[in-house]
Amino acid sequence: MSKKQDILNASLFLFTEQGARATSTKSIAKQAGVSEALIFKYFGTKDNLIEELIKKDYLDAIDFTRNFLAADSAEAFLIKFIDLPIALIDHQFDFWRMIYKILPLNPIAQQYHQNYMKPSLNKLKSSFETLNYKYPELEAETLLLLTDNVWKSYVSDRLSKERYQEIATLLKKKYALI
Repeated sequence: MSKKQDILNASLFLFTEQGARATSTKSIAKQAGVSEALIFKYFGTKDNLIEELIKKDYLDAIDFTRNFLAADSAEAFLIKFIDLPIALIDHQFDFWRMIYKILPLNPIAQQYHQNYMKPSLNKLKSSFETLNYKYPELEAETLLLLTDNVWKSYVSDRLSKERYQEIATLLKKKYALI
């Protein structure tokens, strides 16, 4: 593994545990087993390091989401969308826990998150239109809000995986998917 990747991994671990603001470049260097100067050589600033970490992991999330949500019907897409939060978090737990912690105060994270979520609204709306829902845009916004809250509750340990699965089953029944 490269030293740059070691720094990114150490950063993710420390940002998840302590938060980005409370984590110093000195502690990142120590965790990564590199000099603090190497962090500045690769990234210039701590903010640049945070942005690269966010960008890299959101790109991974986009690839995972695209593959996970591949479906040949509106019903199949909705089922997979309801199951997505747990699958995505299980795929990148530390990243999503970090995002949960920094999202409210970090404009870079907010922008990446907004860009990540945007295509979902359009696809959800289209799925609800295909299924002849009376208010497809409202249904799409509601489901998106629910799933956004679910992943935050899950990574913050306020919602167990089992409880989410119960909620997912309820949503699938609500939309007559099962």
